[in-house]
Amino acid sequence: MATVGVLCARGRVEEKALMAALAEAGIVSALFPPAYEPLPVGPSPVAPCGNPFPTPQIVIDRHPNRQIARAVLSACRALGVPALSAGLAATGDRLDVGSVLERAGLPRPRTALCTSEEAALQAVRALGLPATLLPLDLQSPGITLLDEDAAEAILEHRAVLGGTGQSLNLVQAGAPLAHDLVSVMVIDGVAWTAQNGHEAAASSSVRRLAEQTALALNADLISVTLYVRGEHVLVWDVTPVPEFRHAVPLFGPDVAHLIAQAVERRLEAQAVMASQGAQTVIMESTPAWISITPERMRGDVVVSA
Repeated sequence: MATVGVLCARGRVEEKALMAALAEAGIVSALFPPAYEPLPVGPSPVAPCGNPFPTPQIVIDRHPNRQIARAVLSACRALGVPALSAGLAATGDRLDVGSVLERAGLPRPRTALCTSEEAALQAVRALGLPATLLPLDLQSPGITLLDEDAAEAILEHRAVLGGTGQSLNLVQAGAPLAHDLVSVMVIDGVAWTAQNGHEAAASSSVRRLAEQTALALNADLISVTLYVRGEHVLVWDVTPVPEFRHAVPLFGPDVAHLIAQAVERRLEAQAVMASQGAQTVIMESTPAWISITPERMRGDVVVSA
């Protein structure tokens, strides 16, 4: 019997659909909200409170707060627990993502790293207007800069109120309208669904670029936002934990079942490794995730034999 921990803040529509799909596949799953008990640091699966920590065989990253997710994924790695995640986009920031995609030679807008208000204004003048200010944190949305006066006001406001953290940004050339953007979800290397711009997502060049982006980031599950203007397609941004309740399948089953299939493949690979004598994570016969889940969340846990 396998146990899968769904790393999240709470059970939303997506997490409940995912756990139902796992249950259909005969996979035991439970919500893994890390806020309710301290986690161990290091390879010993014993919580600081002295209780055995219920180590899962796989963690699915669905936490909306990327700072918390990065820390928990690091703790999971120390325990030897693999994660189904957005790879570098799950643990890094927009600078990490942009640098890797540039090295991979994937088409992107011209971009500048700016560490101050003055540097950002120079970048805006060099790249031209309109432009987009992208905070390094992937969970923060971009800010459109339509003219130099507006750009100066926005940058000054962020520098004064937010300090150094708000002064660290990427300035990206262009400010695409909503209908110019298409978000494609890539699961296990294949572009399966589109959040918007369904017709554009059906293009083989759009799907291929989304898949190449996921590959460069070593991402198992990621949403890639592409800027599509006629035949020209650029990687605009990525989303480590995308919502998928309104995702339109390009072909095949829905997102929840696709993720469940990806989990199933990894569990099968773990079983093969275990049969060959490779080191694997030792599991309790009964999943104990419920022990760290508050009473109000018990109705969200799905367990199947």
